[in-house]
Amino acid sequence: MLATKQQCVILVTGANKGIGFHVVKKLLNESSSNNTVILLGSRDLKRGQDAFEQLGSPSNVHILQLDMSSIESINQAINEIKEKYGGQLDIVINNAGILLKDFTVDAARKTFAVNYYSIKLLNEQLLSMIRKNGRIINVSSQLGPIALHESSAILQDKYTSSTLTIKELDQLVEDFIAAIETNTLKDLGYHNKTNSLIYSISKAALNALTQIEAREWSTSKNLLIVSVSPGFCATDMTQNASNARSPEIGADSILHAVNTSQNELQNGGFYRDGTQLSLIFEPIPSS
Repeated sequence: MLATKQQCVILVTGANKGIGFHVVKKLLNESSSNNTVILLGSRDLKRGQDAFEQLGSPSNVHILQLDMSSIESINQAINEIKEKYGGQLDIVINNAGILLKDFTVDAARKTFAVNYYSIKLLNEQLLSMIRKNGRIINVSSQLGPIALHESSAILQDKYTSSTLTIKELDQLVEDFIAAIETNTLKDLGYHNKTNSLIYSISKAALNALTQIEAREWSTSKNLLIVSVSPGFCATDMTQNASNARSPEIGADSILHAVNTSQNELQNGGFYRDGTQLSLIFEPIPSS
């Protein structure tokens, strides 16, 4: 656990089920109620309450209604953190995400709203509240680096550039969404046959965002900002696939970024199961 003299305050989004729920459960198991406060972010308050009761209604877990598809909800949650918890955080785990089957502009906008834009907004709004030596962990997917591997060299260079700005990344995202409507993805350098292309590129964008945040924010408060893949886990998002690993193991991948000493992690890096991965990599063929 991140060592601090005061209480360690941790926010986990999308924590009422799946991997996020197990992240909270494991955080509880490795900490005491005296030194850790966990904000269980849940889009639906009732489901958040159900998760809280499943955890045994611990005194140091508090439900925070947070719908990452709603700017209004994000702003309300930020105000609640300020009013109820002193506006102080140590660790933010951006776990909430969506995967839609439809390949439409509407599906793309909904996906990027949750998987990219809302995380960017939330992190920006919380930055002033995160204490020195704090951490931001953006939960990503290995599908992002796989999608980049299948894209053109020009796109690979753009998404992984050490000089990429937020404005330029936003433009990459908007160009991608617009190309779905005009059926010009191939012209831009994307591979139409990439698995879950919209979701995958949203995670490639999140990895790029993580690198930008790490470059721009790490020096002021010595913040650590990384992205993590929990791997292909059996959750509602994957329709509890029989060939997937358990969400408990996925949670371990995230907790590695919580617990590992800062000098052992690369700021802006992308991790899975404690190992740093490339932002562009070829998928391993299934046997």
